[in-house]
Amino acid sequence: MTTCILVVLVVAQAVLYVRDMEESERLADAALARAEAISEARRIASSQASRLERPTCSADDIDALKEIAFSSSYISDIGRIRGGRVLCSALWGLSRPFSLPPPRFASGSIRLWYSSDIAGSPYRGTNLIAQGDTFTVSSPTAFESLDPARTSSISVEKKDRSFAFRSLPALGGEEGRTAVHAQQCSRVTDICAFVTSPRSGVWELPLVLLAAILAVGACVGLLLALLLIRHHVTARQTIERRLLLALKQGEIELAYQPLRRIATGELVGFEVLSRWRPPGEDEIPPSFFVPIAHRFGLTADLFRYVLSTAMDELSPAFRQHDSLYVSVNAEPTDMAQDCIVRYITSITRDSGVCPHQLRIEITEREELVSETAKDNMRALSRLGYQFLIDDFGTGAANFSQLAQSPFGGVKLDRMFVAAITEDSPLRPVLPGMCRIALELGLDVIVEGVETEEQARVLSQIAPYAVGQGWYFGRPVPAADAMATLDEAWR
Repeated sequence: MTTCILVVLVVAQAVLYVRDMEESERLADAALARAEAISEARRIASSQASRLERPTCSADDIDALKEIAFSSSYISDIGRIRGGRVLCSALWGLSRPFSLPPPRFASGSIRLWYSSDIAGSPYRGTNLIAQGDTFTVSSPTAFESLDPARTSSISVEKKDRSFAFRSLPALGGEEGRTAVHAQQCSRVTDICAFVTSPRSGVWELPLVLLAAILAVGACVGLLLALLLIRHHVTARQTIERRLLLALKQGEIELAYQPLRRIATGELVGFEVLSRWRPPGEDEIPPSFFVPIAHRFGLTADLFRYVLSTAMDELSPAFRQHDSLYVSVNAEPTDMAQDCIVRYITSITRDSGVCPHQLRIEITEREELVSETAKDNMRALSRLGYQFLIDDFGTGAANFSQLAQSPFGGVKLDRMFVAAITEDSPLRPVLPGMCRIALELGLDVIVEGVETEEQARVLSQIAPYAVGQGWYFGRPVPAADAMATLDEAWR
């Protein structure tokens, strides 16, 4: 019996090891892709800056550098350098020049410094890279979205590991833990992404499960091991079927978070948020089931379910208040569906909701590469529907792309809001984004407003913007949202 139980534990550990290796390899792939995207963005920004024909660090030169910085993916600052001295930058303007130490890394005309090497540097956790008389600074948060919990350490280094360009240590440290390692190397440049992740152990499983394994003996133990392996192989198919069934049976419930004008607190609408509550089980958060829907091509089904349910629950109130609108999240691929224009116009018309009362938030998870999606969005825009880009500033989208797209507004990510009341390198970013959006005629929605101080600062920066967050109201069921609406319109 003891031997069989040990075999069961070994098999379970092997399954956990395979899972950990797959996750580490996925993370290494993503880190390498992000590093290559940052390198390309730096090259393009440096090339644009080098072609400017304006006096170095003049007001016109700094304004042009600001436009390049704000239109570049993953670039937080760009400026001028001469004789080993930083002269000016888009983020800090014409400040007092300061000298740089010898570079950490040099290859050809490219020189690199860690921000920690530069005394008095305004940059934290990033690199300053110079080429010619131009330098760029990559976003300090460019890699954070790959592993938000920071359970793994990520580094981007030369293939021979003689120099590390960027390192993100795991927050919890790795001392005393066994680990799995993964690496992916570029086919076009001399860089690799290295990932070290903590290895899961069977001792981290729930105690009840461990006790059961030890108690049932050889036969049941072997059965549990087989079930665990089968679960590992079929988990994706199982969750796909469960999600489809949840949509058919109405297990996805909607919550509505108020959207308010920052300066006045006026209620202007609601964003629709989805919650999966299977009967007799714990709630499944969107952070889990939305990526599953994306992976299995179910986002169009989820979008249509959320839109039709929201129209059923909100349309009576919205027919009485023409100025209110509702925001619904969608993926770029949802807009490429053949019948999406007819579906959206039909569902809103049948509900008595006007086109201007529906805003569709497109996630910045991927670019709008499909011409069909763009054509459908333009057709809907001409009918009065409006599109917003969600989590703007955290992915590949930039203002130069928005100027040529069907988007009518941007939704700024919460990390920029958190920075406006802190001593953070990101503090100047939100005011600059709001200014450019205003110049381009784009609506601005700011998410993640949690405190009175943040709301006060935002009212000074962008009083015309719309705010969303717990300070303005938490997500509530439809009945409570209608009560909030009645109170606001008394």
